[in-house]
Amino acid sequence: MTVVHLDTHWGGNYHRLIMPMLRLERTHGIQLFWIQSLEELKGIDLDLVDNIIVSRKLAVSNYQAFRDMLDKHGIKLIFDNDDYWNLNEENPAKPMYDHVIGPQVKDTAKICDVIWTPSKELGKQMKKLNKKAEIVFINNAIDPDDKQWTHLRTTKHPNKRLKFGYTGLASHRADVKLIGHSFKHKFLTCVEGEGFEEILNPSKTFKAKTVWEYATAYRNIDVSLAPLEDNIFNRCKSDLKVTEAAWSGSAIIASNVTPYKEAIKHNETGILCSDKAEWREAIESMTKERARKLATNLYEDLKDCPDHNIDLVNEKRLKYLL
Repeated sequence: MTVVHLDTHWGGNYHRLIMPMLRLERTHGIQLFWIQSLEELKGIDLDLVDNIIVSRKLAVSNYQAFRDMLDKHGIKLIFDNDDYWNLNEENPAKPMYDHVIGPQVKDTAKICDVIWTPSKELGKQMKKLNKKAEIVFINNAIDPDDKQWTHLRTTKHPNKRLKFGYTGLASHRADVKLIGHSFKHKFLTCVEGEGFEEILNPSKTFKAKTVWEYATAYRNIDVSLAPLEDNIFNRCKSDLKVTEAAWSGSAIIASNVTPYKEAIKHNETGILCSDKAEWREAIESMTKERARKLATNLYEDLKDCPDHNIDLVNEKRLKYLL
């Protein structure tokens, strides 16, 4: 039996564990037991547990004692992590990461057997913390059978006007400034209340959505924007914005940095920008026809890719669960 510890239903858990593990349960009959608190382990016969999968971090008072408990029952600890623990100065969550979350992430990495991560750079950073752990690159992927994504790629709201969109949150304000171009005379939608109104001049904003309705944000987006500064924190991110664009039928304009430059073929499956002049050119030259072509090319390129097709990605997880 595999125990999956989810402390919250946030975007990372949705893409990294909830949907792929539920799919494995359906397709391969993997026996799963879901918990939200480690206290729930007290009600489980641990001799029946083969693996415990932890998302992002454990919060325990004594990490060595927890490791000893796992060893006693022959349990493998699989640590799934998609975030670097050293945040940039402008990130509003930095104080919490510096003093609480960051140390928990690092302490968890030090006692695990296996690390699953969608970032090869992040894998290198975690390897420094635990040289004995097996590092496995497991990318984020969309479950096409999830209702919110089903047929989204082919059921965009019909509209003659080209619509740009940005789905990031407040932690990306510095990244958004890289675009350096006003959308005053374009149609742009983004999340409200995240500080993007003055930077982007959006035509419309939408309320932040739960993970269960997140895909609906893409219904009014022809071209998804993915600006990203080139720093170690961002290099430890996944290419999820590329995957979301592909499965939502959106074209993508992204910064020419890791992780996007590895997933996008410039001018074929998306557009990569290295400076504000290139961002301006990409935005001003975009048309509905070009957006549709780029979106189609992106989906066709990734749909059967081992790092983006959920069933192919899940084959890596199966190695540790069967």
